[in-house]
Amino acid sequence: MELLMTPAEAAEAAFGSGDAVGAGIVTEGAVREAQQNYLRPVLGASFCGALEEGRYGAFVAEYLRPALALFVKYLVLPDAAVHTGRLGVVRFEGEYFAPADEQTLRLLRSRIRARAETLLAAAVERLEAVPADFPDYDPRENVKRRVSMEGGVVL
Repeated sequence: MELLMTPAEAAEAAFGSGDAVGAGIVTEGAVREAQQNYLRPVLGASFCGALEEGRYGAFVAEYLRPALALFVKYLVLPDAAVHTGRLGVVRFEGEYFAPADEQTLRLLRSRIRARAETLLAAAVERLEAVPADFPDYDPRENVKRRVSMEGGVVL
């Protein structure tokens, strides 16, 4: 599987250039996991194959990379929260910060996931608005068209 963005690009988009969290935590595996677990089920194997071949570059840049970066952030945030220095507290660039408590981390991850899902939904809307521009996309492969969830429960 070819990555739609590098770990450095994902870290920059998810955490910004001034944040040391992204550089050490965002790995190729995290980007691959986010792409596989969150984009592929919605976009379908055929369309993802076309994306990985480099087709639809403008669509990837405008719609998918922002969503992918947030899914990566969602995945790596727990690792960032437990990144400890010698004194057992979170350490970044020589500064010490108290780690977020579990409830705050859960709320933050929930907000990040919701934003990522919103961006992915906008990408799907774009795909389905102009199907002639995206012949490799098949809406029948979109798992969200076959499965519904309510309150975290698959219906």
